[in-house]
Amino acid sequence: MKIHFTKMHGCGNDYVYISGFDHRIDPETKPELVRKLSDRHFGIGGDGVIFINP
Repeated sequence: MKIHFTKMHGCGNDYVYISGFDHRIDPETKPELVRKLSDRHFGIGGDGVIFINP
């Protein structure tokens, strides 16, 4: 699965932002996706993921 994202940081925190307008992600798979993306060794790395939904 290819997901376009934006990573932003400030004040020592960093988050991955994913647009819900571009990607439809099943709510049941979101927790596992967040764990994988937030992993600093094997994923993008961050304090969390924010989904911007319509």
